[in-house]
Amino acid sequence: MSGVDLDHPEAIFVKRLDGTGYGFFYSTPAQFDNAANGFIRPIKARIQQEAAEKNEIPVNADELCLKASIKAMERVYAPDWDDQAGIDGTRCVAASCVAETKWEDTIPQCIVIEQVGDDISIREGFEFLEHPGYPLGVVIGSKGDGGGLCRFYDSEDEFRLVATKPPSSLIWLPQLIYRLYVRTPSIMTGIPTPDEAGNGVGVECHAYNLNRQGQLIERQRKK
Repeated sequence: MSGVDLDHPEAIFVKRLDGTGYGFFYSTPAQFDNAANGFIRPIKARIQQEAAEKNEIPVNADELCLKASIKAMERVYAPDWDDQAGIDGTRCVAASCVAETKWEDTIPQCIVIEQVGDDISIREGFEFLEHPGYPLGVVIGSKGDGGGLCRFYDSEDEFRLVATKPPSSLIWLPQLIYRLYVRTPSIMTGIPTPDEAGNGVGVECHAYNLNRQGQLIERQRKK
């Protein structure tokens, strides 16, 4: 465990085998609960209604809610899933998956939902609590906005390979981070910000440490 007592996760990452996915941030228990309830509340209400109609106590309600959450999450891994359109929905389903999972101790500070073969695994994102010097996750979004699309890198060589290629409409934030910083914490975010003068769009980058000290060292610019 992370050693931090929490009643909600600060970050949930939804990771695909190809390194794409989402990174979501929950700053308060209320944010996390609202996201989880946005998906699971109607399902819980239906279970209770059906039980009341049968005059029975709901059986295995928790298990049914977890299965429903995982079933919805499976859609995110489908080839035809629309990543951009699915941000808000996935944020709610991810929170619901975590909320309905039974944890042995306090809920982890960071959680990863990922593909393992044909199944979906929900585990502590222990690797994001350490800082190898490069970003394990690059999120297009900000902590304040709750996160967004994310690309994952399992090694420094993998990150460097992508970050040294010309930017494209889909992959541009790793290149910017690599150009600006020689070392980073495990999580980096970047959000496009329109220029106040209307002369274009800039990018506001931030490092996210999850309560552990990671180094953010700017790269020396060539004169």
